[in-house]
Amino acid sequence: MREFKSIIPEGLPDEFEASFYDEEPIVTIEESRRRITASYTFPGFFMVEDNQNIGGKELEFKQINIEGTGFIAENGKPQLPSFGRYIQIPSGCDYKVSVYEKETVEFDKVLVKPAQAEQTDNPDEQHILAYDQKTYASENLFPEEYVRVLGPYQIDGYIALLLHVCPFQYNPAQKKLICYGNIDVTIDLIEKTSEVDDNQFFDSESNLEGFGNLFLNPRRNIERRLDVESNLRPIPPKFERVGPELLIIYHHSFKKAAEKLNLWKTKNGLRSKAISIDNVPNYSAATDDESRVASLKTYIRKSKKFRVMNRRFQIPRLRYVLLFGDVDMIASETISEDQASGGAWGPVNISDYYYSTSKDPENNAEMVFPWLALGRVPVRTSAEGMDVVNQIVKYEKYPPRDPDYYKRATFAALFQDRRGTGRSTRAYMRTLEKIRQRMLSLDFDITRVYVTDCPDSEIQYYSDGSAVPQDVKDAIIDEETATETLISETSEGQLLIAHRDHGMQDGWHLPAFRRHHLSQLTGDTPSIFYSLNCQTGWFDRGANVESFAETMLRIPGGAPSLIAATRNSSTSHNDEMMQALFDASWGGVLPTFPASTTASYTVKNNRLGDILNYGKSYLPIASSNSVFNKDHFEIYHVIGDPSLEVWKAEPRNIKMRARFIPSLRRGGLLSIILSHCPKGSVVTIWLKNKLMKRIEPSSTTMTLSAKDFRDPVRPGSPLRLNPVYICFGAPGYRFRQVRVRIF
Repeated sequence: MREFKSIIPEGLPDEFEASFYDEEPIVTIEESRRRITASYTFPGFFMVEDNQNIGGKELEFKQINIEGTGFIAENGKPQLPSFGRYIQIPSGCDYKVSVYEKETVEFDKVLVKPAQAEQTDNPDEQHILAYDQKTYASENLFPEEYVRVLGPYQIDGYIALLLHVCPFQYNPAQKKLICYGNIDVTIDLIEKTSEVDDNQFFDSESNLEGFGNLFLNPRRNIERRLDVESNLRPIPPKFERVGPELLIIYHHSFKKAAEKLNLWKTKNGLRSKAISIDNVPNYSAATDDESRVASLKTYIRKSKKFRVMNRRFQIPRLRYVLLFGDVDMIASETISEDQASGGAWGPVNISDYYYSTSKDPENNAEMVFPWLALGRVPVRTSAEGMDVVNQIVKYEKYPPRDPDYYKRATFAALFQDRRGTGRSTRAYMRTLEKIRQRMLSLDFDITRVYVTDCPDSEIQYYSDGSAVPQDVKDAIIDEETATETLISETSEGQLLIAHRDHGMQDGWHLPAFRRHHLSQLTGDTPSIFYSLNCQTGWFDRGANVESFAETMLRIPGGAPSLIAATRNSSTSHNDEMMQALFDASWGGVLPTFPASTTASYTVKNNRLGDILNYGKSYLPIASSNSVFNKDHFEIYHVIGDPSLEVWKAEPRNIKMRARFIPSLRRGGLLSIILSHCPKGSVVTIWLKNKLMKRIEPSSTTMTLSAKDFRDPVRPGSPLRLNPVYICFGAPGYRFRQVRVRIF
C-alpha cells in the first residue's frame, strides 16, 4: 500500500538508505556577491495506493508524498510534492533565476491522485472527487515549470522571495512520473535605481520579529553578506519612536470597557491607546460600509507609516489593532465573489484582514502579507464588552498558580472513514499527532479526544497510507464520552485546546462541542482555543445569533481570545496552519532547513495576533495555490485581543521593592529595586490611574527625584501625602505592583 521509491540522487553517502532514515529534502544555501544558490537533494518519496471511484469506475490512483514538503494543489490536477521556503533578499533588487538539474529517474504506469484543493471542513459539503479529465488526457508535462519564484513580498520586516521546487514532472497521458533527485537554483540579484516606497527603512529594532523558521537564510545584514547597496533609506540620526504599540478602536457603547483594557495594557508595559470610531476621520460621515471601510483602512495605515514632524523623523510603534464592537458598529469588509475564491468556499468573504495590510490586493490571486496584527471583539452590549475585557485582564494579570496548567493541552480530532475501509480520508488526526510528538518532547501532558465516524470498521491507516499506532487506536472513544471529556477539560482549564475536523457556526462537528455545551462549563480557568475548521468564527450573523467563538469569548472559563474562521475553510490548509501555529510558539513542529540550522525563531513575546500571522505566512510555503492562500488570509481572525500574550510556560516571578527617601534639597527620592531585570521589562509609576512615568530599565536599580512627579490635579505642585503605585511587566513574567506613600 505504501512503498518507498528511491530517486538515488548524487551527493548522498554510499551507506545512506533513505527508507531507513528520512525522505525529507536535504537543502544547502550559499551566499556570495549578489548571488544566492540553493541546492536540493531529494532522496526519494513514498508512493501510496489510493483508489477512487469516478463515474462508476474505480481508478488506481497513487499518492506521491515527501515528508517536510507542501504540494502543488491545483484542484482536480495531479497533486505533487513541492518544497517551499522563503529566501531573504536585499530591498530594491530585481532577480534572475537559473535552474540546473542532474540525471532524472522515471516511473511508468503511475496515475497520480488529483489535488482536492476545494475540499472544505464544512460537514454539509457533499464532496465529489475533482478530476480534470482534460489535464489527465494531456501529453504536456505538469507542472510546466518545476521551479517557481514569486515575489518579492514584505514579511515581518523581511524582503522575501517565495521559492517552490517540485522534484517531479508528470506526463498524465502516459502516466509517466519524471523525478529530479538534484536541483540547484541560483538567484542573481540586480540592483535597481528606482525610488523606494516611503515606508522602506531599515529598523533593526522592530524588524525580523521571529519568522526565521520559514526562511532558508533568515540572518540579519543581508546587504552586507551579498555586497549589495541597500535602497532602504537609513534612519536619520534625529528620530523618535512615537505612538502606541496597541491601538484600540471602539464603538462608543464600549467606552468603559475599552478604557479599562487600555489602562491594563499600559500598566503591564504595552503602550496602548483607545480611540472612538467616531474620531476616525471621515468614518462617521460615510454613507455606506464600503466608504467606512476605506476611511478606517486609511486611518490605520497612516498610523503605521513613517513620517516627519517638526523636522524630526518619527517611527510609529504600531503593531496591534483591536476593533471593539460588532460589524454593524465597526464595519467589516465584504469581499465579493469576483475578488474571493468563490465556488465551494461561498460567494463572499466577510473580513477584517485588509485593515492589517499596507495595501489592498489588485486581483483575486494576489497575496498581501500582514503588516500588523489585528483582532476583533464582536460584542453588542456594554455588559458583554466588559465580560470580555475582564477575561483578558484576568488571563494576563492573574495567570493560574497551578504549575500543571502550563503543561496541559487537549487535542480533539475525527478519524474520518466514510467509506468504511479502515483508512482515514482526511488528515485531521494525523496532523494533531505530529504536533503531539513535539509537545511530548517538551514534557506536555496531552489529552486526546479522538472519535471516528465509522465505529464498525477496523482503524488501520492514516490518509497518507502510514499505519495508525496502537496507542492512537486506543485513544478513540465514543462521541458522547468525547463531548463530556471536552466539557470536563475546558472546565479544568487547558493551556491550549486544538480542534481538527469539520466546523459550523454553532461549533465543532465531531467530536461534538457546540454552543449549548458551553453552558455546562463549571470552572473559571481560561483556555486558548485554536478552532481550525469551518465557520466557528462567523462574527457577522446578526444581532440575535452568536457563533461558537463569540460565545466562547465572553463566558467565564472560556477563551480570553481565540483563533477561528469566518467562513468555509480548506481541509489541507487548516492542517498546515495548525502545525504552524504551534511552531510559532515552540519551534520544531515544522522542520527547518538547512538541516544544519540550530536556531529556532519563535514569535517575539508570543502574542496571539503574531502567532496567527506566522500561521498565515506559512500557508504559501505549504501550498502553491495563491487563490486559496489568499482566501485563508481573509477568513481567519483573532476573535479577541491580538496583543494577548499566550502563556507557553509557567510565568516567572520577580521581586520588586520601592521606598521614598526624604530629602529637603531634592524633594525626596523614589528608590526602586528589582530582583533581576529581564529583557523587555517596563516599570510604570501611577497616581491612581494617571501615568506619571514610564521606564524601560537596563539595571535592577532605579532612583528618581520626587521633583519629577507633579500632582496632575494641581499642576506645578509636588505630590504630598499621596500614594503612588509602581507596576512591573515583562514578557513571560507575572505582573507586579507595589504601593509607596510620598511624604
